[in-house]
Amino acid sequence: MEAIAITSHLLHYILASLAVTFCIMLFRHYRQVGWLLVCEVFLEPFAVLLMRAIRGRPLLPYRTMGAGPDGIMHVNYSMDFPVLYILAVVGLFLLVRETRRHTSA
Repeated sequence: MEAIAITSHLLHYILASLAVTFCIMLFRHYRQVGWLLVCEVFLEPFAVLLMRAIRGRPLLPYRTMGAGPDGIMHVNYSMDFPVLYILAVVGLFLLVRETRRHTSA
Protein backbone atom coordinates (compact mmCIF):
# COMPACT_ATOMS: atom_id res chain seq x y z
CA MET A 1 0.00 0.00 0.00
CA GLU A 2 2.82 2.37 0.85
CA ALA A 3 4.57 1.72 -2.49
CA ILE A 4 1.40 2.56 -4.43
CA ALA A 5 0.97 5.79 -2.46
CA ILE A 6 4.58 6.83 -3.09
CA THR A 7 4.29 5.98 -6.78
CA SER A 8 1.11 8.01 -7.15
CA HIS A 9 2.85 11.05 -5.64
CA LEU A 10 5.99 10.61 -7.75
CA LEU A 11 3.82 10.40 -10.86
CA HIS A 12 3.15 14.16 -10.57
CA TYR A 13 6.83 14.95 -11.00
CA ILE A 14 7.42 12.46 -13.80
CA LEU A 15 4.45 13.69 -15.81
CA ALA A 16 5.27 17.34 -15.12
CA SER A 17 8.82 16.91 -16.42
CA LEU A 18 7.49 15.16 -19.54
CA ALA A 19 5.01 17.99 -20.11
CA VAL A 20 7.74 20.62 -19.70
CA THR A 21 9.89 18.75 -22.23
CA PHE A 22 7.04 18.58 -24.75
CA CYS A 23 6.23 22.28 -24.28
CA ILE A 24 9.86 23.22 -24.90
CA MET A 25 9.93 21.05 -28.02
CA LEU A 26 6.78 22.75 -29.30
CA PHE A 27 8.23 26.19 -28.52
CA ARG A 28 11.42 25.39 -30.42
CA HIS A 29 9.38 24.36 -33.44
CA TYR A 30 6.69 27.06 -33.53
CA ARG A 31 8.60 29.92 -31.81
CA GLN A 32 5.49 31.04 -29.97
CA VAL A 33 5.84 32.23 -26.40
CA GLY A 34 2.50 30.67 -25.46
CA TRP A 35 4.16 27.27 -25.17
CA LEU A 36 6.50 28.63 -22.50
CA LEU A 37 3.50 29.97 -20.60
CA VAL A 38 1.89 26.53 -20.76
CA CYS A 39 5.21 25.13 -19.56
CA GLU A 40 5.02 27.23 -16.41
CA VAL A 41 1.78 25.55 -15.39
CA PHE A 42 3.57 22.22 -15.17
CA LEU A 43 6.31 23.66 -12.94
CA GLU A 44 3.84 23.93 -10.04
CA PRO A 45 4.66 20.52 -8.47
CA PHE A 46 8.34 21.47 -8.36
CA ALA A 47 7.53 24.81 -6.71
CA VAL A 48 5.46 23.02 -4.07
CA LEU A 49 8.31 20.54 -3.54
CA LEU A 50 10.75 23.42 -3.07
CA MET A 51 8.45 25.15 -0.57
CA ARG A 52 8.06 21.90 1.40
CA ALA A 53 11.85 21.49 1.48
CA ILE A 54 12.37 25.08 2.66
CA ARG A 55 9.79 24.74 5.43
CA GLY A 56 11.18 21.38 6.56
CA ARG A 57 8.07 19.36 5.88
CA PRO A 58 8.08 15.85 4.38
CA LEU A 59 8.67 16.06 0.63
CA LEU A 60 6.08 13.44 -0.29
CA PRO A 61 2.98 13.79 1.90
CA TYR A 62 1.66 10.31 1.15
CA ARG A 63 0.82 9.33 4.72
CA THR A 64 -0.55 10.93 7.84
CA MET A 65 -0.37 9.55 11.34
CA GLY A 66 -2.72 10.32 14.14
CA ALA A 67 -4.04 8.92 17.34
CA GLY A 68 -7.54 7.52 17.40
CA PRO A 69 -10.00 8.04 20.23
CA ASP A 70 -8.73 4.91 21.94
CA GLY A 71 -5.09 6.08 21.85
CA ILE A 72 -4.00 3.71 19.08
CA MET A 73 -1.94 5.22 16.28
CA HIS A 74 -3.60 5.19 12.86
CA VAL A 75 -1.76 5.55 9.54
CA ASN A 76 -3.68 6.92 6.57
CA TYR A 77 -2.24 6.71 3.06
CA SER A 78 -3.31 9.20 0.42
CA MET A 79 -3.21 8.19 -3.22
CA ASP A 80 -3.50 11.05 -5.65
CA PHE A 81 -3.51 10.02 -9.30
CA PRO A 82 -2.92 13.06 -11.52
CA VAL A 83 -5.58 12.49 -14.18
CA LEU A 84 -5.26 16.06 -15.49
CA TYR A 85 -1.51 15.66 -15.92
CA ILE A 86 -1.96 12.32 -17.69
CA LEU A 87 -4.42 13.82 -20.18
CA ALA A 88 -2.29 16.93 -20.71
CA VAL A 89 0.86 14.89 -21.37
CA VAL A 90 -1.00 12.67 -23.84
CA GLY A 91 -2.32 15.77 -25.62
CA LEU A 92 1.12 17.39 -25.76
CA PHE A 93 2.63 14.14 -27.00
CA LEU A 94 0.09 13.99 -29.82
CA LEU A 95 0.88 17.60 -30.77
CA VAL A 96 4.63 16.87 -30.83
CA ARG A 97 4.08 13.74 -32.90
CA GLU A 98 1.91 15.62 -35.39
CA THR A 99 4.51 18.38 -35.60
CA ARG A 100 7.27 15.90 -36.34
CA ARG A 101 5.11 14.18 -38.95
CA HIS A 102 4.50 17.45 -40.83
CA THR A 103 8.16 18.47 -40.63
CA SER A 104 9.46 15.21 -42.04
CA ALA A 105 6.89 15.12 -44.87
